[in-house]
Amino acid sequence: MSRTAQHKNGTSKLVQCEGDLQDILTFPFGTMDAAGHNPSEALPGSDDPVKCKVIEAAPSAGAVKTRYLHDVDNDTKSRLYPGPGVIASITGVSLSKAKDAIRQVRYGSRWLDFSRTPSIKRTRDGEIEEALRLFGYVGYWRHLPDRPTLAAYLNARTGVERDHPCVVYLSTHCVAVSGGVFCDVFSGGVVIDIDEAKGRRKKVSHVLVLTKRITPSTIAFREPASKAKKAGATSKRDQLFREAIKAETGATRIKITPNEVFVILPDQGGWYWLGARDSLEQQILEPERDGRFRGNTNEAAAYRAAMGY
Repeated sequence: MSRTAQHKNGTSKLVQCEGDLQDILTFPFGTMDAAGHNPSEALPGSDDPVKCKVIEAAPSAGAVKTRYLHDVDNDTKSRLYPGPGVIASITGVSLSKAKDAIRQVRYGSRWLDFSRTPSIKRTRDGEIEEALRLFGYVGYWRHLPDRPTLAAYLNARTGVERDHPCVVYLSTHCVAVSGGVFCDVFSGGVVIDIDEAKGRRKKVSHVLVLTKRITPSTIAFREPASKAKKAGATSKRDQLFREAIKAETGATRIKITPNEVFVILPDQGGWYWLGARDSLEQQILEPERDGRFRGNTNEAAAYRAAMGY
């Protein structure tokens, strides 16, 4: 029977499947499931202390919503990847928060000390399970040695697996399924009717069935600096760098690109390539005796002070 996904208004849209009136069978976590398999407990999340402001994943544990998924709220500048997308669709958190949960699982809260935020692209099965646990979702794994097609698996579901949100692993990527609705990267993070899902002939290897809610954990995240504040600080450092270059070279004009520095010297009529920007910055910040820049001008000292040297 065809099921139609009905979207509600809002940033994260809830979707409910119609026409499935089967009673929901609830199994205690850690007991045998409907297929006779012995579920294994999800791995615990990171116990590292949180060093920064935290995201409250949910006000309370509550119950797992059946036959529901969320449209993925991609609040990042990167493309949608399967692991974070599935977590965001099941939990309803933004994509950036889903990625932060994976970072905490992968690195602990120490990732806050990294100079750059680690990118999240490929994710392991256990990382997705632990990230969902941080948001308060737990369940059990079911392995399918016969590897049915996605269409055959969807038709054969029974009990909690038929109604509860599941992470279904195909031959190429993982997808979110709950009742009669479906969400993955090929749907663009938008929840669609399960009959419209692409890749229905792909093989299903294993499934994480989410049956229970527990108290969510706090997740560390790096609070972005104000754009205006960041832009102002960068502009000031750029100006000090320009003044330091002028003082060190005696240039009459300076042109700075993101990667290179050009100058016009008093005895020249055209632009002269001075060098790579990062190399020149390093020479001013840590001048050497036989280097191009002496670094003893007031302008160079002011630039070093602004950069914390």
